[in-house]
Parts: sequence; structure tokens; C-alpha cells
Amino acid sequence: MAKTLVIDAIREKVLKLIAENRKLNADYGKVCAQRDRLRAENRELQEQIAKLERRVSVLELSGGLAGGSMDRKRAKARVNRLMREIDRCIALINS
Repeated sequence: MAKTLVIDAIREKVLKLIAENRKLNADYGKVCAQRDRLRAENRELQEQIAKLERRVSVLELSGGLAGGSMDRKRAKARVNRLMREIDRCIALINS
């Protein structure tokens, strides 16, 4: 009689463990799916940030060329710096 009670108690605990394991596996799958979705969203947002930063840079440059004398000086300095960098790249390619 006592043996059957012990066996039933063990069986009940094992069934609870199996149920908990299944629940945890389902939760793990949901969390993994959410992680993948968030990674993809993060990647898209990073790309959007990069595009917007390039656009801001272009707008600042064009605004500087059309703006006042101080903006124009900054824009001209930036264009000159970019030209020097392009020249260095061309020189490296030709080497």
C-alpha cells in the first residue's frame, strides 16, 4: 500500500515536470520569435538612421551653400575636405 502511494506521488511529480517542461518550451519558442522580430526591427531602424543621417548631411551641405557667409564657409571647408579625401583615395587606387 505504501509503495503505491510513493509511486503515485512520483508519477504525479513527473507529470507536473513534463507539463512544466512543455510550457517552458512553448515560452522559449515565443521568446525566440520575439527576439528575432526585434533584431529585424532593430536592423531596419539602424538602416533608417543611417539614411536619415546621410540626408541630414546633404541638407546641411546644401543649406550651407545657399545660406549665410558663416554657413557658406563651413560648407566650403567640408567640400574641400571631402575633395582631399577623394584625391587620397584615387592616389591609393593608382598606387
